[in-house]
Amino acid sequence: MRYVSSNSGIWLGCALQLALGCANEIQGTGSLTIEISGEEAALSGYPVGSGASEIAFADGWTLDFRKVLVSLSHFELKTAGGDDADLESDSVVADLHPGDAELWRFDEVPARRWDRVGYRYQPPSDGTRRVGGASQADVALMRDEGYSFYIEGTARKGEREVEIAWGFPFAVQLSRCQNGLDETDGVVVRENAQSSAQITVHLDHLFFDNWAVDEPNLRFDAMAAVAPADGPLLLSDLAKQNNLSDLKAADGQPLDLAYDPGSAFSPVPTNLEQYTIEAATTTGHWNGEGHCDYAHQ
Repeated sequence: MRYVSSNSGIWLGCALQLALGCANEIQGTGSLTIEISGEEAALSGYPVGSGASEIAFADGWTLDFRKVLVSLSHFELKTAGGDDADLESDSVVADLHPGDAELWRFDEVPARRWDRVGYRYQPPSDGTRRVGGASQADVALMRDEGYSFYIEGTARKGEREVEIAWGFPFAVQLSRCQNGLDETDGVVVRENAQSSAQITVHLDHLFFDNWAVDEPNLRFDAMAAVAPADGPLLLSDLAKQNNLSDLKAADGQPLDLAYDPGSAFSPVPTNLEQYTIEAATTTGHWNGEGHCDYAHQ
């Protein structure tokens, strides 16, 4: 693709404004590295943080992860005006539990603001690359089961332990990602420089009890109530909580709790498995807190 300035006088203005993202003009090329992070939660579980910044379960559970596997592909840089960086991004599986990992490095990227960043949660294939401690067995599991997102861990409350093994068999396109560092659109690639950006996976979304408020609680009681006695709690077990406004304890008694999907999901989930799957589609972010548009594929 050719990038041509229609007005040579604009080049100086872009040079001065490139760090702020001169939207439509091109100056040379740069490199862009894309990393992925599950933040501190992927490493140490919940609770995480301290004081006013602590994220913890409101019902007293703790959670430690053993695996946080994410399968991604189709990273793209575009503009609202229709330009496309035409990147070649392979399919990759990362395990976020050991820490952050590098996904892709792109060289010779036109230097400018790319205000339409996107990527895809998609199950891996035979040729999928592994990063961040992901094993060949991890890739095989996700490929064979059609998972693009998978977690394993142990939840604890008092003397009780609940093993979880949740695989999410979906493909989700994330697009129009907002930069969480400055709330601008996309990312700026700087001329003759190495730029970097991060896909940030928010694991707390899996446990939100309310999508109609800005600060929902994390809860696990309703999930633990349907955990089997002889194996891990699977995603499919959550369907036993088949009424989000009438949740039951393990003994069948009502829990003083309801889940509210608000208007976040369409169609509206009717049981806790559907609710958790929809929550999982929103876990991918851009540079920390930056949200994207999410669409099932």
